[in-house]
Amino acid sequence: MYERLTILGGSSVYVPELIQALMTHNMMPKEIVLFGHEGHKLDTVSAFCQRLVHKSGFPAEVIASTDLEEAVSGAKYILNHIRVGGMKSRIRDEKLPPSMGMVGDESLGAGGLSCALRTLPILFDYIQRIEKVNPDATFINLTNPMGILIEGIVKQSSLKCVGICDLPGTYVQKVSAILGKPQTDLFFDYIGLNHMGWIQNVRLGKKSIMYKVLEHLHSEKPDDFDHELIELFRMIPTRTVSLYFHSDRILQQQRNTSIFRGEELLHAEEQIIKLYEDTHLNDIPALTRERKTIWYEQTLLPLLNALENDEKTNMILCVRNNGSIRDLPEDCSVELPVDIENGQFSPRHSGDSPHFLKGLFQTVKESERWIVEAVLHKSYEYALQSLTINPLVPSLETARAYLDKVIRTEKLDLH
Repeated sequence: MYERLTILGGSSVYVPELIQALMTHNMMPKEIVLFGHEGHKLDTVSAFCQRLVHKSGFPAEVIASTDLEEAVSGAKYILNHIRVGGMKSRIRDEKLPPSMGMVGDESLGAGGLSCALRTLPILFDYIQRIEKVNPDATFINLTNPMGILIEGIVKQSSLKCVGICDLPGTYVQKVSAILGKPQTDLFFDYIGLNHMGWIQNVRLGKKSIMYKVLEHLHSEKPDDFDHELIELFRMIPTRTVSLYFHSDRILQQQRNTSIFRGEELLHAEEQIIKLYEDTHLNDIPALTRERKTIWYEQTLLPLLNALENDEKTNMILCVRNNGSIRDLPEDCSVELPVDIENGQFSPRHSGDSPHFLKGLFQTVKESERWIVEAVLHKSYEYALQSLTINPLVPSLETARAYLDKVIRTEKLDLH
């Protein structure tokens, strides 16, 4: 069993759920280091996590650290959980785009790009410093915008890195349940970019049984599936794909909403931290569990288990393309089925992008490439190019107005 796990952004009020999941599945290391900014929140979260561990009886220590080199030294796995600017920055990414005629999201479109402009400089600094003190660590990213961050890391670092998201696994589970088969008996032909993935086919042995899934979806119309896109393209998209194909509808919904997701989470976060301040509390409160952070239990723990065991495992992850999708750049990030064996990641070859997604995939990847370049060169022009060509940004004029406002609000160093 590995000795040390480090969490960057360790002051998140949802970290205790990760600690609880590790204990429940008997995967606790001897040390968990919570790295974050000095202050009350980090101290409160780490103290609560230590109470959880103490109550469980695990011989493990939770360490709060504000020194990056000290925090990552000796860690076999480093989890990136940072949210630059806190939850208030997420709210800006969600609310500002709709006010300017664009869909708001912290991962995709204008909001995802502004999130990247804020996050990548910090991430690049961390990565460079981690490489000096712990170059053999495995860097696991949970932070959005996932696709852009992984793209930046693979272009600027030799660290072994991978991104995890709960969406692909959620839809694999849904389809497995429709078929009444365990996931291990099925092969899922999945292709995508982070938050833009599609199940192309499902096989049992060598036989395609996708038609059974499509027939069920057509007749039963279960919730959380985009039935219009499924009927049109005969493939199954994850939920967030709808931002590209139903942007008018979603924009109208966002303009009519009274409270955004980030605002809900900020309110909950403020209440949760007050609960953790109670030194007698040693169980995760119901308010924390309401967010249903399934990505720990259903995605992160299986990944850690696969990395710790010799048996070959397959998971859908965000990784360097390496020619897996032939018509996308070698060094871009993609989300694909990945074989994990002996601690190595090998994405399965998927051929070319589906014909109706080819142009969209290529445009999104070019937009993400330019935003990485914008951060590396502190270039206003590159950032403007990234926004202008992004499929969720309607015009150069809107792109320029949005970028100028983001630069003023975030105090970004672009010239």
